[in-house]
Amino acid sequence: MKNNWIAPKIIIGKDATGEYYYRREYIENEIWSEIKKGNNVLIAAPRRVGKTSVMKYLIENTESGYKLIFRNVQGIDTEKEFYKTIYELIIKCLNKFKSNKQLITDYFKQKKITEISWSGGITIEDNEIDYLYEINNLIPKLDVNGETIVLLIDELPEVLHNLHKKGNNDIAKSIIKNLRQWRQENGYEKLQFVLAGSVGIHYVVNLIDGRTSDINDLNKIYYQPLNENEVDHYIDWATNKASVLFDNALKGYLRTKIQYFVPYFINLMLDEIDKTARKNKNTVISEIDIDNAFNSIIRNNDYFSDWKKRLSDYLPKEDFKFVNDILKHIAHRDQITIQEIYNKAQTFDKEEDYMSFIKDLTQDGYIVENNSKYIFISPFLKEFWKLDNPVYNG
Repeated sequence: MKNNWIAPKIIIGKDATGEYYYRREYIENEIWSEIKKGNNVLIAAPRRVGKTSVMKYLIENTESGYKLIFRNVQGIDTEKEFYKTIYELIIKCLNKFKSNKQLITDYFKQKKITEISWSGGITIEDNEIDYLYEINNLIPKLDVNGETIVLLIDELPEVLHNLHKKGNNDIAKSIIKNLRQWRQENGYEKLQFVLAGSVGIHYVVNLIDGRTSDINDLNKIYYQPLNENEVDHYIDWATNKASVLFDNALKGYLRTKIQYFVPYFINLMLDEIDKTARKNKNTVISEIDIDNAFNSIIRNNDYFSDWKKRLSDYLPKEDFKFVNDILKHIAHRDQITIQEIYNKAQTFDKEEDYMSFIKDLTQDGYIVENNSKYIFISPFLKEFWKLDNPVYNG
């Protein structure tokens, strides 16, 4: 055994940044391509694929003529706080501008903006600012040939849903309308958005507004899980110079256990295998070690309970019961047919829109269609739902 144990280059529970970020350059290039066209972007991806990590990489590796800034807005639950956040992000970007210097300097003096921290807040002596008015007044004044502000906003659906749950549906609708105005109307070309979230924004907007036309202008970029070639490369990248290495046979067996190749699930396995190997002081692993790691991870509900909590938080009570019954059925019966889904829809009075729930579960990385039947996309999630609901008679 090596004297100094070297763990794999992975991180669990936090965003993968710096040396822990696994680059997928074609995704980065696609986002930049849309930004340069003047488009606004929606990163459409299931949970735990790495949306936040790629957004943070973009701001650390920006291109000339653009000022990018990232913010996770998950905790915001008031209209004022939302517009204040957007306003402050804009101010921070303007403070880095090389163009529009006189306009920006005069504006900062007028509003008595005395301190600006890129990583923190800003100090404004005027406490009665109408943030929405200031955004609408300031952005159209920017030189069209100057730099562009790009706001990378994570978890916007969470903000809208928070407002909806608190009975502030009109405010949520207003935010949706204003975001569309900034993206669509003349005069706002120097402000662009890259949006992402753990729950599909289309579902939340439809829940609030009864339609999704107000976000149909967003250019979707699909951030998919790794394919089989990419997952092998990822394992090699993560375990480069590590104490525990994987030959082609072990990588192949690891793929059969994970099946759904998002970095989070891969990292869980690599971490569990490494911890056990280190405890046993043995760098040589086998398929049995991979099996034991899988079983150990399944027993830890903390890894997967958030998937269920997201559904129970976002869906109305009766909708959640319907969706959860479908997932329990798949967990215990391995699959579900369209006819069985429709039968459940009749029981739960969901005949008119039952397939919209299936679409959302598919887009958000819970299930996948397989030969006209639906199965869990990940064996981890399947086993979690089974353990969480040990008895099912549906």
